[in-house]
Parts: sequence; structure tokens; C-alpha cells
Amino acid sequence: MRRQADDQLHSEQKALAARWTLAAEAIEALAGARSIDAIVAVLRAFARRAVGADGIAVVLRDEDKCHYVAEDAMEPLWAGQRFPMQRCVSGWTMLNQQTAVIPDVFMDPRVPVDGYRTTFVRSMIMVPIGRVEPIAAVGAYWSEAGAPTDNQIALLEALARAASTALENGRLFASLEALNLQLNDRVHERTRDLEKSQDTLRQIQKMEILGQLTGHVAHDFNNLLTPIIGGLDRILTGNISPEATAKAGALAMQAAETAQTLVQRLLAFSRRQSLMPTAVHLPDLIDGMQALLASTLGPRINLLIDVPPSLPPVHADSHQLELAILNLVVNARDAMPEGGTLHIEAERRERNLPAPLAPRPYICLTIADTGVGMTPAVREAATEPFFTTKPTGHGTGLGLSMAHGLAGQLGGVLEIDSEIGKGTEVQFWLPVEKPGPAPAQGEPGAATQGPFQGKVLLVDDNALVRNSTREMLTDMGYDVVDIDHAELALSMIEAGYKPAIVITDHIMPGMTGAELALRLRVDHPQIAVMIISGYQGIDLIAPDIVRLSKPFRRTHLQASIAAALAQAA
Repeated sequence: MRRQADDQLHSEQKALAARWTLAAEAIEALAGARSIDAIVAVLRAFARRAVGADGIAVVLRDEDKCHYVAEDAMEPLWAGQRFPMQRCVSGWTMLNQQTAVIPDVFMDPRVPVDGYRTTFVRSMIMVPIGRVEPIAAVGAYWSEAGAPTDNQIALLEALARAASTALENGRLFASLEALNLQLNDRVHERTRDLEKSQDTLRQIQKMEILGQLTGHVAHDFNNLLTPIIGGLDRILTGNISPEATAKAGALAMQAAETAQTLVQRLLAFSRRQSLMPTAVHLPDLIDGMQALLASTLGPRINLLIDVPPSLPPVHADSHQLELAILNLVVNARDAMPEGGTLHIEAERRERNLPAPLAPRPYICLTIADTGVGMTPAVREAATEPFFTTKPTGHGTGLGLSMAHGLAGQLGGVLEIDSEIGKGTEVQFWLPVEKPGPAPAQGEPGAATQGPFQGKVLLVDDNALVRNSTREMLTDMGYDVVDIDHAELALSMIEAGYKPAIVITDHIMPGMTGAELALRLRVDHPQIAVMIISGYQGIDLIAPDIVRLSKPFRRTHLQASIAAALAQAA
């Protein structure tokens, strides 16, 4: 019986994780929506499956009426019909600006019972869309009476928040575009940086459903929004000096980069982040983090580091590895509330490897604390997503899961040894990087090589992203032609246009960026190809093609172009 219960629990957890992943895809789509029609289309496509409902409906406020504009349901509901605001649940939700949770539609005074008798609906959730004054609502319906689960409510509310943010972002971007026409060149450059920062933050804000959906997550994101919105507000006044504008932009960028790190942490736990493994010298990486680790631990915890400089480089993504180490150190700090010692050490190992590892050299990075330790049950569940022993609002349960997932992606493993009262030791095993040929002088990507000047064909169906990337490339000295779909790119090249490199988005109507890249690899191998995408999973489709994840800065773009040109050469 216990095993059956465990199997059932595991099955439920997998189903819930699948719905959260689907909701995350919906939120990513909503992030690009700039109109109510686009928002309605995304909700109609994703909401029912994400929530696990028998039907959903999207309702728009039409003066004093509720207009049921779209639905996805097991049986027809009210698509195309209008009802008075005071006589429907969606109207109540918008007027009262709160979620309506109705376990039995025939027992709730807010429900016009006659309108539901001919439908399958017996229970429902209705959530408003629009923060200041709701202008729409999304409802989920079930054919059986009963209280919807907290997860179902949280998922639908998260989708509604994402839709609300998309509406606000649409208005904000319109204001920023108008402002750009009036500001001088320096303010114009800072504003573009802030737009990219806010775009990064919006992506992260939507991904909060992958956490605990608690006040702690909301608190973190609101703290990041404060300097960004505050900086934008100061610039929009037009009354501050160029120096103050630069300072506001720098603060907003710092907050956005912190927000980007949070998103990568969430993606890492589900093993959906796009990695760029290189040869990473672990002693240099730890040395560069030492000040950050010391400030994170605080004065009551003694930090000891024993990482020999003679260690060979490991095969890893340096940014993701830094994030994993920081997560493990934060966990260790929280396990030592009265102070203690944290010991970080590393050594090369080729024998007595953990069972999952293939025979080859590894670096074993050990992070050991003198904290409270774990029970066997806690140690067993420690790497499971969302598992946490911290109080509500003080942890997402993703730190160890993220580190565990990253180790697996890189060909290593994460092991935990802990005992109550004796502390915890986490071993992070990473493969030693295989030696490769050094880049010859004069090759693209070599240290002495300057930035390449030539033709770039840029393909992206998102006008804002395309325009921003084009401006970056132009500033770097490239001759850029930008278009909005892959089929046109192929036609131009077949007609004789020969760029040095094609830079393409992945998710586009018609032909995807990965399909375009593979076609060019076969028919025009002399043309370098690079994919820029916010889609985390492109490495599964085109693992050997240089790719750059959104959002990115100019230095990241330059490095990726150099790698793509070197690959083509």
C-alpha cells in the first residue's frame, strides 16, 4: 500500500510539474504579447491544459457587459455572447478585483444558475486581468462539483498576472518609443539598455510560477522591479541630467542582471537552461567569488578555501557553476544560524568514483559545513524540486535541485553526506576538460583578432528584439540587413546575397531558426550561422550550432559571433 501511495504521489508530482512547465511556456508567449487579441489567443491555447480544467473562457469588459470572446471546453459554453456585468461571475470578478473560487455553481449566490443549467459546469475559478482596473477575466470550469486545488488557483492567477503585465508592458513600451525620439544620443542609449533590462525582468517575473508561488518569490521580484521602474520613471520625466540618467540606468541594469540570475536558477532545476560549456579553471573561479562568498556567509561563519591552483580545468558553464556554488553556500549558511565553519576544497579524482560516473578524470568540489545536518529522510529528498525545510517565505526549494541538475547536464554528479548535529558535506563532481588545439594566430576568436567587419543577415520576427539587435550590431561596425522570417533569408542567399554570418531567432512562424541554420549548413557551409533565442531547449535541436540566449549584452553578442565565425572557418 505504501508503494502504491508513493507511486501515486510521484505520478501526481510529474503531472503537476508538466502543468507548471506548460504554464511557463504560456507566460513566455504572453511576454511577447502587445495587444489584447494576442493575450486572448495565448490564454485560449494554453490555459485549459495548464490548469487541468474541463474548459476555459476568456471574457472582455465591454462597457457594462461581459463579452465571452473565446473558449476551449469539452462542450460549448457562451462564446460570442454578452451578459450584464452585474449578472455574471466574470463581471463580479472584474468589479471586485478579486478571484472567485466556486466549488458548486448551484450553491453560490454570485452565479446566475439558469445560465449554467444547460452546461457541463459544476465548479469554477474566475480570475480578473488588469491590475489597476480589470478589463478582462479568465475562467476555468470543471464538470464535477468540488473545491479547486490551491495549485489550480495559483496557476490560473499566475497566467492572469502574466496577462496583466503584458498589457502594462505594451503601454510602457509605447511610451518609451515615443520618448526615444526626443532624447539626445546618450539618453537614447541608456533608454535602450533599460528596455532590455525590463524585458529581462518581465521574463523572470513570469517564471515565478516555477517556484513556490509564495510571498517570498513575489518579494524578491518586487525588490528588483523597484530600481528599474524607479529609474524609468526618473528618465521619463525628462528633467534629470545625463549623469543622473547614467546612474539610474546602471542601477536598473544591476537589478535586471540579478533578476536574470534568478531565472537561470529556476531553469536549471528543470534542466532547461541552455549551457555553453567551456574549459573553466576552478581555482580562478573560486578566487573570483571569494569576496561574494564571504559577504554572503557573514562575520559569524569562518570560510576556509583549499583549491590548489594546479588543478586542471573542468568542463562547465562558468556562470551556471558560479550560481550552483553560491546556492550551496547559501544553504550551508542557513544551516549554521549560530555560526560555524564552511570549508571549500577540490581535488582531482580518477578512482573510487560515484556509481553513475563513467571512467575518466574528474574534479571533486566539496562544500562542507558544521551546521545542524539532515535526517536521512531530508537528505533523500533534498534534491527534489520545491523541497525545502525552511519556513514559508524563506526558500523556494530549488537550490540543491538546480545544482543537482547542472551536475548531470555537465556529465557529473552531486552527492550529499549529512548527519544531524555533525553538519553536511556536498560533493560536486565535474569532468576534467579534454585538451583541445589552441586557436592559431589570425583565426577568428583568437585573442589578437579584432572585431570582424562585414555583412550580417539578421532574422527575427519580433520587431523590438530585431531593432535592438540591429542597433547593437551596427554599433559594432557590421553592415546589417534585418528581415522577419527565415524563408526570405533563404531566398536572398539563393539570389546571390552573401553575408559573412546569419544571426537568426529560433521560434518564428513558418521555418524555425534551427531549420534555417541546418539548411545553411548543408547548402552554404561557408556562411557562419548563429541562433539567438529565448527558447530554453534549442541545444536539443541543434547542439553543434553556436547559440546565444536572450537576454544578452553586447559583450555576449561579440563573443558568440566570434565563435560562429571560427566554426565556419
